[in-house]
Amino acid sequence: MIKPIKRARPAAMATAVVAIGLSSFATAPASATAPSNAQPVPACVAMYESWRYIQAFNGCADTQSVLTVYRDGATGLCSTVPRGALSTVGEGYLGQHGHADHLALCDPLLTSSLPSAS
Repeated sequence: MIKPIKRARPAAMATAVVAIGLSSFATAPASATAPSNAQPVPACVAMYESWRYIQAFNGCADTQSVLTVYRDGATGLCSTVPRGALSTVGEGYLGQHGHADHLALCDPLLTSSLPSAS
């Protein structure tokens, strides 16, 4: 006698594929966290957040080098924002780290050779 094929097998395969796919998110490499000595930006620098970008407007008299600090503790790259400029300085809240917490000043020794962000 021939045994009937069980219908649960395709469902079990789909569940296994989803579980394997989701496990790749759990094992993603950790991002850099904010340095403990990172200073907040001055009040003349404003942060704007959208689903796609984090932008900084520099209303200060001087150029500012800033980085985005996300709520999960990760940080973005340093960006140099000229006086009077609006520059993209990070990924928005649909990105890997979610919402931004604040902007911080970059270490001047590390940013002396950075090009301006636009």
